[in-house]
Formats: sequence, C-alpha cells, structure tokens
Amino acid sequence: MARRRQIKATVVDRSRDLISPLPVEIKHRILECLPTRDAARTAVLSTHWNDVWLQHGRLAFDYDFIYSVEQGDDDNYDFIYSVEQGDDDKGRTLVDVEQGDDDKGRTLVDIINNILLFRAGPVKKFTLYVEHCYRQSDLDRWCLFLSRNGVEELIIKFCNCGEDEYKLPFCILSCQTIKQMSVDGPFIDFPVNNVGGIFSNVTSLFFSSVEFRLNVNGTASSISISIPNLEKLSFFNCVGINKFEISASKLERLSVRYFVHDVVESRWLAPHLKAIKSLWLCGSSLLYVDASLFATTINLQVLGLYELRFSCAKQLTTAMQLLQKCPNVCELGIRAYQEVSKFDDEATSRLLKDPDGCFIVQDLKMLNTIKIESFRGSTVEILFVKMLLSKSPALEKVVIMESCFIDTSVAVKSLRELLRFPRASLKAQIVCMEHKGAMSGWAMGEL
Repeated sequence: MARRRQIKATVVDRSRDLISPLPVEIKHRILECLPTRDAARTAVLSTHWNDVWLQHGRLAFDYDFIYSVEQGDDDNYDFIYSVEQGDDDKGRTLVDVEQGDDDKGRTLVDIINNILLFRAGPVKKFTLYVEHCYRQSDLDRWCLFLSRNGVEELIIKFCNCGEDEYKLPFCILSCQTIKQMSVDGPFIDFPVNNVGGIFSNVTSLFFSSVEFRLNVNGTASSISISIPNLEKLSFFNCVGINKFEISASKLERLSVRYFVHDVVESRWLAPHLKAIKSLWLCGSSLLYVDASLFATTINLQVLGLYELRFSCAKQLTTAMQLLQKCPNVCELGIRAYQEVSKFDDEATSRLLKDPDGCFIVQDLKMLNTIKIESFRGSTVEILFVKMLLSKSPALEKVVIMESCFIDTSVAVKSLRELLRFPRASLKAQIVCMEHKGAMSGWAMGEL
C-alpha cells in the first residue's frame, strides 16, 4: 500500500510544471542559452512565457536561424503574425513592415521585421548575418530600430552577398548605447562634418573585410576621429584604415592583421604605441613600418606577429626593432609564414648573424613567455630562438608548435639543437608540440 502511494506521488510530481514558476530573471537566462529560433517557440507555452519572449533582449539572426527558415521551419514562427497587440502596442510600426500580397511574411525579412516590431524591452545584443536577399533599406530599418532601443553589443556579418554593396548606416556609427561592435564585410563611409559623435561609448571594435571610405568633394581625404572609451581595436583584412586617424586615450589592445591592402604608416601606429598594452601585427604590415622612428613603448606587454616571414629581411628587421622598442614586453607570440625561398633564407641567416644588423643589443629583461606556431626548423628560425634565449634573463617558457609540413627527422634535429643553446635564464624551459589544426592561432592568444 505504501509503495502504491509512493508511485502515485511520483507520477504527480512528474506532471508538475517546474519551469514556469521560476523567477523571470531565470527565464531570461534560459532564453539567452537558446538559439533565437528555439527562444521564439517558448512564446506559445503560456502567457507568462510569451511575455518573457517579448522582453528577450538577445537576438541572433545567424546561420542557424537562416537555415531553419530556408528549410521550411518558418512555420515555427507562425505565432509572430498572430500575437495580439495590446493597447500599448497600437500604432507601433517598424518604419513599414513589408508584407506583400496577403501573406509573404514567411520570408526572412518579414520574420525579422515582426520579431523586432513586438519587442517589449531593449535589445541589448543583436547578431545579424546579411544575405543577398536583404536590401539596404532592410539594413537601414533594423539599424535605426536598434539605435533607438538600447543596443549595446552588435555583430553584423555580410555573407553570400555576391556583387551587392552594403553600407553601414550612420545611425549605428553615432549610436551612443553601443559598447561592443563587430562588423564583417560592408563599406563604411565616414561623414566629414559630423565626426564628433562617432562610436562615442564604444569600448571594443572589430572590423573584418571592411572598406573604409571618405570622400571630400570627390577627392579621397583623411579624417581624425576621437573615440574616448575605446579599449580594444582590431582590423582583419581591411582596406583604407590609414584614411582616418583614431584618437583613443584608453586604447590597450590593437590588432592589424592579414593581408592589409593599405600602407600601415609609422605615423598611424606611433601614437597608439605610447599607451597600448597589447599589439598584434601581420607580416605584410611590417613591410611598411619603420620601427626605428618609434619612441620607447614602456606599456607594451604582449606582442603578436601573424604570418611572419622569417625569410624576409625587411619583416625580420622590423620585428627585431619592435622588440628593442618594447623593453617591458612579457609575452611574444609568433605565427610563422609557411612558404620560404632558400635564397631569402640564406640572406636573412646572414642578417641574424650580423651584430650590426637587426640583432637585439639590449636584454629583454621582462620577457618570460615565447610562443611560436608553424615552426619549420629552418636555420633562420633556429637562430632567432637562439638570440631570444641569450637575451631574455627572465624567460621561463618557450613553447613551439611544429608546422604540419615539418619532417619528423627535421623536428627532432631542431629540438636537439635548441636544447643545446645557452640561456640567459636558468628557469627557461623549451616545450615542443606537434601541429594541431584545432589550435590554429594558439600562439597569438586571445584577441
């Protein structure tokens, strides 16, 4: 009899709704862990969950969202069109929600329009992957809505756009609530007469494959922009970054990497080197930098070099000059470029052996960690590590990840040779790792 009562109680307990009574804050956290597609589905559970969904402030219209709609899962969004507007919602519009004949609202654009239209609270984080089916007017409308609804973190990625050209609307550039922004792909036109309010409260900016443009009476020009709260700035495969100068007194982390098409002039980098704590550059940028003109950068603690051509005398010289200008650097990360010419390899080997060349004269007294990725075991690379070992009295760890192209016999020979080199630090340890594709970019640390 007691057992039957226990079984009955268990069945009753399992039938209880244990989630709906949770505090609203917990429900919001639950939705934050779900893709936007699944978060939207919770609205049909109950009135309470519908209210939580309408106040949900983290929306991601990314690959997963696009795929779910394109695969015919847009039926899951039917409730969006049937939600009854309360008195407070009457008269609300999203500049013009574009629905064609009777109901073409089953499209990506219309679904996004309707989700934004019925927001009952601010949209704190917004992720948007722009496809070719979107028009510039769609992007303008969504950005205008976000700029008026408290967006703090914005991620926009342009993909599969073909020859379509998109421009980031000025309302986003001047939005005072944005603190973090990541943009991949469009054009950014900086206005000439209204630069004071651009990125006024932004602390982190990441630009990838962006073309920056500035035009004054039909003539390309340059402009100075003040971003007082900016702490982290990254450029990846961008065009035109030397057309504007950034004044950012709080900037700590600067990254300019991968196939930079414009000349990264010394005058562009020099002002930032006075205060930043972390710097990442790609090898191609080093071709246009004269580090000998830089003042000593006493605050720089982390230096990362992407796709450094050890066989290129100019890149190697600039890298060595940068190290000389950074007496307090604690961590050095290098990702080596894979292709090499035997002739260039021999030339740079002679350069490293020349005490009057780019060889470091003063000790790197604060350097304690060195990470090198895609190590091939070339003569230049080995001489470079030898030099660092002899000039780093505080060095504790040298971690080397081998190139995926390195021969096992070469790897063993290189390791033996490195272990024989004299070291300025008795604590210095050399660790070699096999190549791991999943750890690509490991030497650079967090960007």
